[in-house]
Parts: sequence; C-alpha cells; structure tokens
Amino acid sequence: MDRYAWRDLGTRPLFFPSLSLLLGALWSPGTDGPAELFLVCGVLLGVAGLVLARLPGAHLAVLGALWMAGAGLARWESQTLVPTALAKGGEAVVEGEAGRVDLLDGATRVRLAVVRAGPEEGALESARFKLNLTLRGAAPPLLPGQRLRARVRLAPDAPAANPGEKDFTSVRRRQGVAFTGATSAERVLVLSLAPAWRWVMEDTRERLAEATHRVAPSRDSAALFLTLAAGRRAELDADWEEAFSRAGLAHVLSVSGLHVAALALMTLALLRRLLVRAGARWRKLDARRVAAPAAVPFVWAYVLFTGSQPPAVRSAVMATVVLLGLAWWKRADGLNGLSAAALVLVLCAPSSVEDLSLRLSFLAVLGLVLLVPALRLALPFPRPDPREPRRWARLWGQGREAVAQTLCASAAATLAGLPVAASAFGRVSLAGLLSNVVALPLCGLLTGLAAGGAALFVVAPPLATPVLWAGAWASEALLWLTRVFAAMPLASVEVPPLGAWSALYAFGLLTWALGTGRWRGGGWLAPVALVAAALAPRLAPEPGLRVTFLSVGQGDAVVLSSRGHHALVDGGGSPGGADTGLRFIVPYLRHQGISTLDLTVLSHPHPDHALGLVSTLEHVPTARLWLPAGDEGGPLSRRVVSAARDASVEEVQAGHPSLRLGEATVEVLGPPGDAERELLEGVNDRSVVLRVRHGDVTVLLPGDMEHDAEELLADSLGPVTVLKAPHHGSRTSSTQALVDRIRPKHVVFCVGRRNRFGFPHPEVEARYRAAGSECWRTDIDGAVTVESDGRDVRLVPHLTREPAGEDARLAVDARHSHR
Repeated sequence: MDRYAWRDLGTRPLFFPSLSLLLGALWSPGTDGPAELFLVCGVLLGVAGLVLARLPGAHLAVLGALWMAGAGLARWESQTLVPTALAKGGEAVVEGEAGRVDLLDGATRVRLAVVRAGPEEGALESARFKLNLTLRGAAPPLLPGQRLRARVRLAPDAPAANPGEKDFTSVRRRQGVAFTGATSAERVLVLSLAPAWRWVMEDTRERLAEATHRVAPSRDSAALFLTLAAGRRAELDADWEEAFSRAGLAHVLSVSGLHVAALALMTLALLRRLLVRAGARWRKLDARRVAAPAAVPFVWAYVLFTGSQPPAVRSAVMATVVLLGLAWWKRADGLNGLSAAALVLVLCAPSSVEDLSLRLSFLAVLGLVLLVPALRLALPFPRPDPREPRRWARLWGQGREAVAQTLCASAAATLAGLPVAASAFGRVSLAGLLSNVVALPLCGLLTGLAAGGAALFVVAPPLATPVLWAGAWASEALLWLTRVFAAMPLASVEVPPLGAWSALYAFGLLTWALGTGRWRGGGWLAPVALVAAALAPRLAPEPGLRVTFLSVGQGDAVVLSSRGHHALVDGGGSPGGADTGLRFIVPYLRHQGISTLDLTVLSHPHPDHALGLVSTLEHVPTARLWLPAGDEGGPLSRRVVSAARDASVEEVQAGHPSLRLGEATVEVLGPPGDAERELLEGVNDRSVVLRVRHGDVTVLLPGDMEHDAEELLADSLGPVTVLKAPHHGSRTSSTQALVDRIRPKHVVFCVGRRNRFGFPHPEVEARYRAAGSECWRTDIDGAVTVESDGRDVRLVPHLTREPAGEDARLAVDARHSHR
C-alpha cells in the first residue's frame, strides 16, 4: 500500500464532495431555517457552479452546494410535527410503522415512526415524529414494516442528566425522535403485517438459532456465532461485551468492515475458482472480471440478513466499489471507496453522522488507509524481497510482513479512533495491539463460517450442520482468546476525553501521515495533545469540597470529593430496572478521574439505595464500607459487602469516630444508639445520617429518615448549608420542627421523573421554600453539584430548566453562584 501525501487528497474525485456533504450534515441541527431553504439554495449554487465550471473557483460553488444539501437533508430527517395537545407528552394514542425491533432486558423495544397521534382514540391528528417505545410483557411477533396502534404514556426525550453519562439526545434529535414511551404489550394493536420477505427472513433466523444451539459447545459460543451469522447481538451477555472491549476485539461483535471485507474476498475467490473449473467456454474470459460483480449480491444479502447495521452498510458500499473496479480493470482506491460510502450513507440517512459505531468504523478505515503505510515505513526492517531464491527465507519474510501489517493496522485503527473512544468510553485497549494480530486469522475463518453457514442453511438446512458446528467451535476458541487478553495487566487504560485538544491531536496525526520533510515533525502535536488533555484537569483549580447529588431516578447516590479523596453515599437502583451503578455512577466517577474510593456508605438496605452500589463496587474499589448499626445482614447488604471485597466493613451509629476526607470531615449522627434505636420500627428511620463539615459549610445527608428519627436526632442537628431532603421529600419526613431547626439554605430532592410516589410532595417543598430555602430537584435539574470553599457554596445543575414562572427564576439562579 502506497503512502498518501497532502496533494493526493485532491486527486481523489470523491473525497472533497463527500467531506462537504458530511460537514453540512454535521452542522445542520444547530441552525435555524427550514430544510427546503437549504436544499433549494444548494441546487441553485450547484447549478451556478456547473454553468461557470470553466472559471477559477467554480468548484467551490459545487462543494458549497453539497454542503447545503447535507444540511438540508439532515434538517429534513430531524423535522417533527407533534399535535399541540401532546407537546408536553402524557397519555396518548399513537399510530405508525415499526422500524427497528429489539428484545432487551425482558422487554420489547420498538422504534415507531408515528403518522397519527392524539390524546384519545377519536381525536387522532396527522403527526410526524419517531417514538422509542418499550413494551412490557409478552409482545406479539413484531417486525419492521408493521403498522401499529397503541395507547402509551409519552415522555419528551430528555438529555443525559449526569456528567459522564452517555448522551444520545443529539443522535435522537437528528433522527426525529421526540418522545420515549412505555405501555403493556396487551395495549398494542397490529393493524397490518410486515412484508412477507421479512417474515421469511425472521423465521430463517429463528431456525438458524435453534440449529446452532443444538450443535454449539456452550450457550456463549452459540450467541457469538449468531451475532456474526444473523446479527443477533442481544443474545450475548453484557459480561462478554465488556471482555471483548477490554481485549480490543469489540469490533468483532458488530457486522462491520472486517466481516464484510472477508466475505467479499472469500466470495470472489470461490466464484473465480468455480468459473475456472466450469469449462473451456468460461476460460476465455477473465475470471476475476466476471466473479467480482457476481460477488456483490452475496455481500448485500449478508448485510441484509444480519440487520443492515450502519458499519456493515459502510463496508458493503466500499466492497461494491472495489469489486466493480476489479470488473472494469480499475485499481481500487481506499480513500475513494471510503468517500463513496460516506456519500451513500449521508444521502440515505444523514443522522448516521452521529452514530457512534459508524464513527468508529469510519475512523478505523481512515486510519487503515492513511496511517498504515506511514507506520509500516517507520518499522526498522524492510519489506520482504519477492525475488528471494531461498524458500524458507521467503516464507519467513512473508510471515513477518503479515504480522507487521496486522500490527500496523491495529495501531492505526486505535490511533484514529482514540478521540471518539476516549469521549465515549473513557478508555483505550492496549491489548488490542496484540490480540488483533493473534485473533485476526480466526476472525476471518469465523466470518466465512458464519456467512457460509447462514447461506447454506437458507438453501439446505441439513447440509449446514457441519458448518454450524465448526463455526460454534471457532467461536468457542475466540471466546477463550478474548478471556486471555481481557485478563492481561493493562489490557485497557483509562484516558481522559480530549475535548478541544482533539483538533490538535488530529492535525498532528495527519501531518505525520501525509506530510513530507520538516512537516512530518508536526506529528509531535498528537502526543502533546494527549499529555495536555491528561494534565489540564489536574492543573485546573478545584474547590475544597465538591458534593454531587447524581440523578439516578427514584433513589439516592451522592459523591463527596475533597483534595483527591472521595466517598460515595448510596447507589440508587430499582428491581428489574436499569443498573444505576453502570449507567450513572461508574461513568461519573470515570469522568471525574476517580478510580478508588476512601469510603462507601449504604444508608439503609433498600433497593433504591443499595442496588447501584453492587455494580459500582465491582468496578471501583473502596477502602471502607459503612453500614447502619443493627443491620440484620439481609440479601441486599450481603451483596454490597461481597462487592466491596477487601474493604473494611463497619456498622456505624451516632458517636462513631468521624472520618477525615481531604479538607472535609464526615460525622455520623445516626442511627441512634442501641437503646433509642429499638424505639424505631422502620428501616428508613434507622438510616445512616451523615454531616459533612468544610469550614463554615455543612452538608446534611439524612438517608430516608422519617419523623420518628427526626425527633430523636433533634438535639444533634443545627443550621445547615445544604440538605438532601429526607426520604425524597415524602409527607412522612421533613416535619416543621426539623425545618425550623436546621433552616437549610439549599435543599436537594433526589427523585425520579414522574415517579409513582409523587415525590417531592408539594406541601413539603412549600415548607422549605417558606423557610427561605432554595429547592433543587434531580428530576428537573439533573445532577446537582455543590462546590464549597469553606465559607460559601455554589450550586451547579447539570440541566437547565425551561423558563416558565417559578422555573424561570430557578433557571436564572442555576447559572449563577449561590451562597
């Protein structure tokens, strides 16, 4: 593969047009103006550029036209039409066509393209928006293309509520998704069936899954094989997803460039061999020119059968360009092929520009095209000489070159995708540099067995059994390799998001790959950007104490940080719901660069406080674990203790020695001692109550204590700066006596959106406001961060409230410092 230079970019006819279209699609949602205006202006500008083609600079008009076309297409896809009565969500009847259908976590999730909607059955209006619909219970067989009607509860699509949490709001907004919704499966009416070919394909997938499980050595090997053969990734456990990510083999789990490219090459080779053996009549033709276009339908059939995943579509377009180029005796160019794929995807689905897997896929291929030649030239040994007369020396050189090329390809894909991976996952796999060299031949074999087994199963199921058996055992071998590489020391390392340094990193990487002479020295900008991104957060001034009340739904999770020391109080959670530890807490800790905890506290063993701690402590170790005194060691407490592993476990009560956390002090005020604790009947009243002192600032964390505990602790309490509202603002807590005694300047209610308990109760919130307290809510404000310098505090909400009435005042306050 020849090394590219800057001037080579201009000689690729599709590169700059695709780049213009791509930039237009990326820029569009942040602008005003109708989609039609952009499209019309783009057409006019393009016509002007073609008419004036012979004038200097006319090509810029064409590129500008493509830029406006990309912006117009993106805005057209993101446009929505929501009936006025449903603007704020609520109960509604919706009718539309099912798009993607997934079976996850015991529920069915459907992307519904709504065409009619209204608050009642007889009041349906024309609509245009997409809905992410979750169906609880046993849903009827659903496939893309079916028309459905359902009564659902609509909730406006909300952004990520915590720092570090994955935020898909921008992607969903580009796709025209206006609401999320949930309903029981019994409330869904199927108005029309999907096309017959979809039913046939789904039935084939089901029978393929049954046949694979019968011959597979394990459930996991069958799940991996079916991921590649039928796109059934949901069957693979989350633990294996994590293992593949640590091992640097996550790309294996999506039907992407590796699989489609391997299939295209194998299909091409097979068809060539068949043509050569077909007889003298076919030998007169060049077998490659005939086999190349004949392989294209097989590639697209595989992509369709595995669910048309965006990376697979990208690779299929590139494979099509390469194969058709072979048919016309044209040399395939990687940069042109990638540009063609970008053009097709942006024209068909502009929102794909923000699809994470597609971004990583494109960057990986771009790295292969631009960086691999430069990396190979940097290695200190020459390429093998094809004229080498000694066979053993020739074979040794070819083997060494294959390893070198694979290592360069792995490094190129890692370097190219590093900014996106750092932002999305907070880590990069180092094991991938070696694991891809070892596993690549097996991955190629497994791809051939998966695609070949699926194709043979469609034609003759009994004949496919040996192929399925071989594919399942190849999957078992790949799982073993993944387990080995995932367990390696430093298999993956945490990296901070590059942020604005990404531009400097990309410029340095491109300068080194494409530059010549002294310009290649600009490559040092890439490592400089990495070092700057790592050091910048540490050099920035930090408050003496930071307390973050995370938004984890209906539950508590509070992170305390002071001068490099950290504590976690509770972890949220809901039986059968999302894992709050993995979804909210661990991403926040990684976002803040917190890898260990000095202290973890379980205020009381209820699911909305305990469940998230289990998964959090499995990923982030803690030195101490505090439990409430008198805890009977129930199943929830035992799970938390087990997850804490080597932590020092203590049962605490009032009078327990305080803990120094950086500049702050953590004091235990409750539960009361043995004699008084016997008077408290409920688990809520036996919560661990903490007071955090930082100079003149005090933060009170009372768990879920209610009026009985409030009365017993009255003598221990005094005025506080910030209060986490007891028991989420229920009527059974926050008595007038407590409010009068502590008079908090700020009150934070840790509550879930539209929670079924109605927390916080209006009278409780009004009680605090009457006392002069500023009220904050994690369901509205998202995560609320308190920053203290020991004298004053500043509260920073993660979300901004919509200015309306009282909320307008709070939204203004949210952007300013507070006492």
